[in-house]
Amino acid sequence: MSEDKLSAGTVTSLKNPLRGTLDKPLRHVVSNEELDALCETRREHVTEYVWAAIGVAVGTLPGTVALLNGYITQGIAYGFRPEGLIQFGLFCAALSVMGSMGMIARRRARRLREIEADIRMRA
Repeated sequence: MSEDKLSAGTVTSLKNPLRGTLDKPLRHVVSNEELDALCETRREHVTEYVWAAIGVAVGTLPGTVALLNGYITQGIAYGFRPEGLIQFGLFCAALSVMGSMGMIARRRARRLREIEADIRMRA
């Protein structure tokens, strides 16, 4: 038996089948219509998360403004209520989700445009 073939005593699991490595990446022929359809399809819901975070931020904005206004005017003597602190926490969380998901959406959109331009340059 040659060295590149498996011996009878060797067992391979189905989860990790042996694969040959490719010397060159596979290239596929894609029409302009197919490329446009692929680039327009949004399979990820990042923009929906951004809009949901904007909704939470707008909804908690009045409570956050009231909390900060009371703290600024009365200082340490201001009595923080749990619902005001919860709204402030939700507002801060919504701002962080908006920022992070916005950056992710922008990077993915830029990468998609670069890939589309690379594919169009090949034709």
